[in-house]
Amino acid sequence: MLGNSLFSHLRLTEADPALLLGVINGFVAFGVIVVAKELMEGSLKILYEAPDTALLHATPMRPVAIFGYKFVHLTLTRFLSILCFLGPPWVMFGLIFELPWHFYVGLFPTCVCLLIVIASYVTISMMFIARFFLSGGLIATLKVLGTAVSVTVGFLLPLTLFTAFDAIPVKQFLLDWATPETTDAAAKWYPHEWIGQLLLIWTAESTIQNRRGWVLGGVGGSVASVGMATLVAQLIYQRGWENIRLLKAKRRPIRHNGGSKASWLKGIAVALGRGPIKAMMLKDFLIYVRHSGRLIAILMLTLFLAVHIGVLLLQGGGMNAAESLTVQIVLYSVFITFGISCNGFRDEAKTWWMLKSAPVTPRLVFTGKFLTALFCALVYAEFWSLVAVYLLPIPRHNWMSVLLTPVITLPAGCALNTAVGTLPWMAELTQQPKPFLRVMTFTAIFIVNVGLIIVPVIAWHTENLVLFTGLMLVLTVVFIVSYRWGITNLRKLLVAQYNT
Repeated sequence: MLGNSLFSHLRLTEADPALLLGVINGFVAFGVIVVAKELMEGSLKILYEAPDTALLHATPMRPVAIFGYKFVHLTLTRFLSILCFLGPPWVMFGLIFELPWHFYVGLFPTCVCLLIVIASYVTISMMFIARFFLSGGLIATLKVLGTAVSVTVGFLLPLTLFTAFDAIPVKQFLLDWATPETTDAAAKWYPHEWIGQLLLIWTAESTIQNRRGWVLGGVGGSVASVGMATLVAQLIYQRGWENIRLLKAKRRPIRHNGGSKASWLKGIAVALGRGPIKAMMLKDFLIYVRHSGRLIAILMLTLFLAVHIGVLLLQGGGMNAAESLTVQIVLYSVFITFGISCNGFRDEAKTWWMLKSAPVTPRLVFTGKFLTALFCALVYAEFWSLVAVYLLPIPRHNWMSVLLTPVITLPAGCALNTAVGTLPWMAELTQQPKPFLRVMTFTAIFIVNVGLIIVPVIAWHTENLVLFTGLMLVLTVVFIVSYRWGITNLRKLLVAQYNT
């Protein structure tokens, strides 16, 4: 959507080629950051922390051979990411400027070259860190940095939905950023810059010699980066793996007196009360909060939300501010509960046998997961809605709309997300992981959630009673179908001992 808007504007205004290159480089830089983050996390896990790594090092294989196998595995698992983030804007660029068919054929090797270069640089950096600068604090910092990038991407992606609105000047901001006056001359040698130049060789003004030179440069750069990574692995990969192994041995958990933790759990249990459904909710909540990355994500999303409210407060707020802020609040409340709904059953993959042997029904398991996600989402959304109503000069007759939008949309959204989490590839209960299906499912469910959130705001803005009535009917149907669908999926996954 953003690529279509920007490239259409550039074509209609007959923009300078330098500005066009700057826009392309902006998309590539965004994709490079996201892919580099995933490669950083993946290289730490695949090269050093994977269960089979110790077994491979115990065999008579050379360390460089182990690194080669791991590097190929790492690169292949991240190829889908670079296609998802860079493929759509590049395809839109080719369609709008009517580039020849071989432009689309060249996209695949271009993505491969870029991915190999990024993977080589990232793995070299991780090998140097593991060999010379390893510490528990640094590893934790890298993981926090990866979580911060993920949350920032989740914050920026919804902004692309507002490229057509002048109230949120996303498109103009990117065009100003991409102007030649704001670019750095030293950045011409960065990977995203020369990949952008490589894309421009398919335009009509480019010569065959120019195309040949850039293609050879891309292939040569990829081969050289792989050779450099292999050389570094030959020298320091083995010692780095030993350092991480020793660090993990030193950081083995020490048993402490669980008095404070037990009192905290007892307080939550008292607040929820007794009963099987409340026990399931407590279990799901504890599984959710044990991941520190999710808490960091909540803090960062909350920070973005607080900054947005502060900016609106300085600008004076208004009707449009209430609508955009309501969409943001509800969307964030859905995001932070993905760990309970979409990924909740995946977190229990290692203890799935306990659910099979426990005297629980599929309805009880699904309802506990759904109610936990709904409760957390409602508390988060209503709290920030009250803050927005209190701080911003929103008209009084719109207060009820701001406060009721989460109540109307979240039950259907949480039920749908929880039902999607019961799919075998989402719960990772298949014989082989299916990352492609997971990515496609997350993309589809993200679009559906955005639609479920935006449509009520449109009905509120237009004050159309017929649209609102139809929306309520759709949300009710989505809730009922999702609830029954999720229970049916769980009944297939669990060996139920009791009838529901």
